[in-house]
Amino acid sequence: MLQTRVLSLCLLGALALSAAGCGGVNKKACGRLENTLNGIRRQAMAQVDDPTQVARTYASGAATLRGQAKKTDGNLRKSAEKAAGALDQLGRQVQAAADGTGSSVDSSALIAATNDLKHTCGS
Repeated sequence: MLQTRVLSLCLLGALALSAAGCGGVNKKACGRLENTLNGIRRQAMAQVDDPTQVARTYASGAATLRGQAKKTDGNLRKSAEKAAGALDQLGRQVQAAADGTGSSVDSSALIAATNDLKHTCGS
């Protein structure tokens, strides 16, 4: 349980990478995406003692990001969808670690996706 909690805390840091403001492509869309990621981060931090709930938060957040991505186009859409996919993947890994069926949680895909989103948004 402690290992899962520590892993969850590390993952929250990956979401924090998106906290810088977007300012280029579509400021409104970038702002919405940023707010969504920040909300996911805050919610997951509040649930750090319950990895199953953190996994659900990531899955729900991924669905929200996908919905927002559909309202954009081009590189911004691709970046948002990539972040959503990374959140889904992370949620599955956190759940597997909590269930004892998985042993590692790798946040590198989410870090790359949030960096890509920041770059697309011009920050």
